[in-house]
Amino acid sequence: MPIKILPPEIANKIAAGEVVERPASVVKELIENAIDAESTKINVEIRAGGKRLIRVSDNGTGMSREDALTALKRHATSKVGTIEDLQHIHTFGFRGEALPSIASVSQLELLTRKSDDLAGTKIAVEGGDVKSVQESGCSPGTHITINNLFYNVPARLKFLKTDTTELNHLTNQVTWAALAHPKVQFSLSHDRRSLIDVRTCDSYIERIRLLYGKEFAENLIEFDAELPNLHLHTFIGKPELTKSNRSYQLFFLNARPIRSKIIGAALGEAMRAMVPKDRYAVAFLFLTMDAQEVDVNVHPAKVEVRFRNERAIFSAVSRMINSGVHRHKYIPRLDKAAQPASSTGSPFENEGGFGVEENPRIFSQTAETGMEIGTGVRINPASQPPWQAEQAVGNAVEPLPSGTPAEIQPPERTIPDGTALELFDFEDVQLKANLFNTYIVAEAKDRVFFIDQHVAAERVLYEQFVHQLKADGIPVQGLLLPATIEVTSQQLTTLNAHTALFEKLGFEIEQFGGNTILVRTIPAMLATSSIAMTVTDLLDRLPQNEIPPDELLGVQDDALVMLACKSAVKAGDSLTMDEMVALVKDLSQAKLPFNCPHARPIVVEMGKIELESRFKRR
Repeated sequence: MPIKILPPEIANKIAAGEVVERPASVVKELIENAIDAESTKINVEIRAGGKRLIRVSDNGTGMSREDALTALKRHATSKVGTIEDLQHIHTFGFRGEALPSIASVSQLELLTRKSDDLAGTKIAVEGGDVKSVQESGCSPGTHITINNLFYNVPARLKFLKTDTTELNHLTNQVTWAALAHPKVQFSLSHDRRSLIDVRTCDSYIERIRLLYGKEFAENLIEFDAELPNLHLHTFIGKPELTKSNRSYQLFFLNARPIRSKIIGAALGEAMRAMVPKDRYAVAFLFLTMDAQEVDVNVHPAKVEVRFRNERAIFSAVSRMINSGVHRHKYIPRLDKAAQPASSTGSPFENEGGFGVEENPRIFSQTAETGMEIGTGVRINPASQPPWQAEQAVGNAVEPLPSGTPAEIQPPERTIPDGTALELFDFEDVQLKANLFNTYIVAEAKDRVFFIDQHVAAERVLYEQFVHQLKADGIPVQGLLLPATIEVTSQQLTTLNAHTALFEKLGFEIEQFGGNTILVRTIPAMLATSSIAMTVTDLLDRLPQNEIPPDELLGVQDDALVMLACKSAVKAGDSLTMDEMVALVKDLSQAKLPFNCPHARPIVVEMGKIELESRFKRR
């Protein structure tokens, strides 16, 4: 078959297929053009999910008659003049393909006027052909009406979803644009029903409040972080505000909504130890960086970007989020509802949103992350805190004999009033009680803290094991009589494949014959009563084959988490006052003190105001 040049009408439809995927794509392109035109007010009107009508009006600079006609031609743009301009892109619609592509697959009407012109220009285009050009009165700015999208491309029209689905995509586009540009007023209506109407705002949090509600906004942690070539303005949901999917993880780069596996992975890494595995943090990340450090021209719709140094961006964003969250103390509150907003996802959720499907541990084996958690942990490896003793001292309160008058008797084990605690950087914290031999209760000036003794000890031990493993190794204790354990043939195969790992963890294990093994040394922190369960659980968790080098750190970390869990004091164990004080002190010195390695919360708090309201004092 001979090679030939495609006719313009076919070439235009192919180009339109790259830019115009659905009605939401049209709205995105037109909003970006309106923002580039310095608009402060953008109105979007939709009918039938955008299939019958899309109208986008703005109050921007508008166009002259000549510019309006030129804008409808392919590769026409005012944003790029030289090849060097592609390295300094600060505008949004710069490809010069949006208007002609949209016009080639719809019936388009363009109405525009510059503020200093007496009359505007009205252009009618059908299927890419200009049908009429005439003067017309209109307000300053640009008003574009799209009728019958894909009327001349029935194959594309057939693949559009229901009106509701297309409307969800459209609503997302307007929402993301409104979040990225709080100083621009946005409105969206569908079939003459108002869906979004937000005024101009002075801050991101004010715009979030208008779009998602007051209670949602109040459950966000806001912080800024700055590096020489990167600024990050972040909103992270508090522990009470997590979601079952990533639809509430929105990323913006230089005021442009983007999808990014790198940013998503950095967020996942930063929040991995604080959010349960089946939940996702709410996050709005606004990044600002030099345009030369990022390529926004790798996707026809400009929703994906490529960073010049992806590893550095991953490491920087992860550290900045982690540091910001910990500065604000990621502690759940008992006086907050479990989920202030619907946990089923955003009202603007759709499968094409900017929540990314990333691997949270995409770079977890690098020097910047990996086992960094142990750095700076101020725990003496050679010493064993008193709360780690196997036998805790404490006398239970005896029940009243049957028939005895119900007189309140003081417990034999009392906690002296005013016992000072070191709990993070809170002032005047006092130890008050231990509930159910599980929860340590501490009081500060205007709040009460409940600390789960098991997960607190688990966090401290985990960080201690990581620190020891990176330094001189985990201290071991020899057993006077080796522990004998019967294992399965599969577990024996796993043991032979991971002998070196068990030795690093402090276990000296040898085969005794058949499926019997002897354990001669164990980690110093592990109770002798837990030897068999710990060894067999590790064998069940490890793969039967040797671990590839790129997975070694992850498997080793999982083993340390399990070892910490087995070695920690348990719920129901009775602790003395000194043991509780020592535990809370060690927790306060931990690097990640708010969640255990399984991401369960360690500390929850209740405000004095909430307690008073429950007793009708307020």
